[in-house]
Amino acid sequence: MNTPEAPIYEFDDLRIDPARRLLLRRGEPVPLTPRVFDTLLYFVRHHGRVLDKEELMRAIWPDVIVEENNLNQNVSALRRALGESSRENRFIVTVPGRGYRFASDVKISAGSASDRDAGQTIVDSDEAMMATPMASGRVLSDAIRPLGRWNAYSRAALIAVVILAVVSIWFAVWRGRKQNQAPPVRIIAILPFKPLILANRDESLEIGMADTLIARLSRIHDLTVNPLSAVRKYGGQDQNPFTAGRELGVEAVLDGSIQRWGDRIRVTARLVRVSDQRQLWAGHFDEQARDIFAVQDSISEKVTRELALELTGEEKKRIAKRDTDDSKAYELYLKGRLLLAQSRLDSINKAIGFLEEAIRRDPNYALAYAGLADCYERLPVSSDVRSRDAFPQAKQAALKALQIDGESFEAHASLGWIALWYDWDWKGSEHEFRRALDVNPNYTFARAGYAHLLSDLSRNKEALNQIDQALKRDPISVLAGTLKGHFLYQARQYPEAIDQLLSTLELEPSFWVAQITLGKTYERAGRYKEALETFRKAGDLSGASSEPLSLSGYVYAVSGRRADAESTLRQLEALSKRRYVPPWYIALVYQGLGNSAEALRWLERAYDERDVHMVFLCADPKWDSMRRDPGFISLVKRIRGRT
Repeated sequence: MNTPEAPIYEFDDLRIDPARRLLLRRGEPVPLTPRVFDTLLYFVRHHGRVLDKEELMRAIWPDVIVEENNLNQNVSALRRALGESSRENRFIVTVPGRGYRFASDVKISAGSASDRDAGQTIVDSDEAMMATPMASGRVLSDAIRPLGRWNAYSRAALIAVVILAVVSIWFAVWRGRKQNQAPPVRIIAILPFKPLILANRDESLEIGMADTLIARLSRIHDLTVNPLSAVRKYGGQDQNPFTAGRELGVEAVLDGSIQRWGDRIRVTARLVRVSDQRQLWAGHFDEQARDIFAVQDSISEKVTRELALELTGEEKKRIAKRDTDDSKAYELYLKGRLLLAQSRLDSINKAIGFLEEAIRRDPNYALAYAGLADCYERLPVSSDVRSRDAFPQAKQAALKALQIDGESFEAHASLGWIALWYDWDWKGSEHEFRRALDVNPNYTFARAGYAHLLSDLSRNKEALNQIDQALKRDPISVLAGTLKGHFLYQARQYPEAIDQLLSTLELEPSFWVAQITLGKTYERAGRYKEALETFRKAGDLSGASSEPLSLSGYVYAVSGRRADAESTLRQLEALSKRRYVPPWYIALVYQGLGNSAEALRWLERAYDERDVHMVFLCADPKWDSMRRDPGFISLVKRIRGRT
C-alpha cells in the first residue's frame, strides 16, 4: 500500500514543506517562529481568498484567546521574512475593514522537499562534473567495450572525442558559473533589530544589538559598515531589508528580531544580498539573557565566514573581543547611549547616570567610560554648562577607557574632541582623530571631528573632503550634514551652505543645531528676517541654550535694530547673574553693535574660562571686521599658539 505524499507549496522563489515545518528560499531555510509559520501555511492553503481576521485568529490560535494586535504582529513578521513591506502587496494584501488576502500564485505538488531535492540530478559543482565518464574508468570502459572489433586507431579516436566533449561541457559550466558568480560583498548595513511583540519591546536592546554588531564588524578594514545613525530610521516593523539596502547603497543587509521573556532572549538574524535578494545566511537563537554576548559572537563569526573575509590576526582579536561579560552592565550602557543620542541637557544627564551605574557593575568596562566621556564632552556644546565643569571629567573618563583598552577608537575620538574644544591643542586633536580612524575608518563621529578641526584652522578644502567621506558612509547623518553646512559657512560659501542645511533639515526638522547654523548663514546673506525666524525655532527646540537669544541680538544689531539688540544684551547680562552664560554670547552682541572694546573684554573672559566657542574665532566670518584690531590679533595668536 502506497503512503500518500505530503503536499509541497511553491510560490515565487519560496517552497513550504509542511511535514518538516520549513520555509525554503532557493534551498536555504528562512527562520520563522511557530505561529508565523502557521500563519503562512494558512495563507497559502487559502490563497486568493479574503481571510477575515476572526477566521485567522481562530485558525492560528485555536485554543487561546488573543487580540487582533497579535495577528497584526504575526503578519508584520511574516512580511519581513518574505522580504516585502506593507505597501508592496507582492504576497500579502491588506483588505481594509476585513483582513488579508494571499495574492501570490501558489503551485501545489506531491512529495517532501527533501525527497524531491534528493531525486534531482544537477551538475552544480566541480565535484559533480568529475562524476562523469572522464573520471570513472569503469563507466568509460563499459562505453567502449562494444568497439572491440574496431582497430586501435578508431577506438583511440572515439575516446578522444568523448574526452573532448566532456571537457567542453565542464569548461562551459565552469565559465557560466564564473560569469554568474556575484561579486564579493564588502559594503553592508546592519539594521536595528525589531521586536517580535511590539507591546513588549525594549528599544535600547533592539538598537544596541545592531550598534554592537556594527562596532564589531567595523573593525575589519576590508568591510565598510554603515554607522548606526545611517540605519536608525530603518527600524520599523514592516521595513523591507532590500528597500533599505537599495536606499543605503549597500551590497548586503543584516537584519533580525530580538525579544526578552524574563531571563531569556530570542534572536533571529539573516544576511541578505541586495542585488538578487538572495538569503546568504540565517540563524535562530533562544538563550539565557546573560548569553547575549555568545549570540553576538556567533552572528559576527557567521557573517565574516559567509562573506569570505580574510581577517588578520589583529582583526580576529578585535571582533572577538567582549567589552564586558556583565549583561546588566551592557543593558545600562545601551540605555545611556540611546539617551546621549538625543543631545539635550536632560537626556545627557540621565545617560550619565546609566553609564556610571554600568561602571559600578563592571569597573573594567572601557566602552562605558568612553560613553561617559562623550556625555561630559557634549554638555558645554549643547547647553549652557561651564567648560571647566565638564571637560576634566570627560578627559578622565576617556583616559580610563584607554588604560583598559588601548584600541578604543571611541575613546580616541573623545580625546580628539576634548583637545579641540577645551585644550585648543590642534596637533593633539589631529593625532587622536587619526588614531581613532586608524582603528575604525568607518567611525563617522571621529571623521566629523577631524573635519571640524580642519575647518576651524581654515583648511577648508581638506575639511570638506573629510566631511564628504563621512557623508559617503552615512548619507543621511544629520550631524555630518549640519557640519558640512557649517564648514561651507566658515569658507564663505553661503549659497552652498544654505542648500546643504535646508537638505539636512528635510531629514530632521527638529535638529536645533542645524537651525542655528542656517540662521547664521542667512544673516551673512543679508536675509535677516529668515535668520531671526530660524533662531526662534532653534530656541524652542534647544531648551537649555542661550545661543539662539545671543544670535538674535547680533542680527538685531547688524540689521539696524539697535534698541532690540541692546534689550537682548540686557537679558543676557541679567541671565548671567542667575546662572552660567558663555561669555562668547555676550561678546557677540557687543560685536554686532560695533563696540569692539566690550566685545574684546568678554572674549578675554571667554578665553580665561576655556569657552568652547573660542575655537570658531579664527574662522567665523562674524568677526572679520575686527581682524586688524591689535587686541583681537593677540587673542587669535594665543589660541593658535600650538599650531
